[in-house]
Amino acid sequence: MNTALKWLAAGASALLLLAACGASNGGPEAELVGTYAVKQNGALKELIKIELQGDHYVMRDKVRTPEWSEPKMQMRPVTRERWQRITTDSENTAFVGVASEQLGIFKVPAGWKKNSFQTSTGYFLFYSQGPVEAFKL
Repeated sequence: MNTALKWLAAGASALLLLAACGASNGGPEAELVGTYAVKQNGALKELIKIELQGDHYVMRDKVRTPEWSEPKMQMRPVTRERWQRITTDSENTAFVGVASEQLGIFKVPAGWKKNSFQTSTGYFLFYSQGPVEAFKL
């Protein structure tokens, strides 16, 4: 009986460890979780926050208020095909991204350039007006 309890406890511990790793990892996109600012009049202004909630990412913003909004949209990992549609980049650029239909946040190698846009930080937001350099805080 004692041996059975030990195996049960070991199995439960392993499951908890796997669940914790999965929840905290969330795939390569998990490195995008955090707060981002954009430059406004030469100063950094917090703009969006990406959070992992369950199996999806959500975005909060400070567009209309000084405090973080309620989650505004769900974001999903961006595939290579979608990356090419969004950015028109046909190179084999290393990237990580999450996006909704309205907004995407991406990490690329610092210095990446596409047309007239270049990111020195390696982070950028992409929305209907095009790309904007982002700074991860």
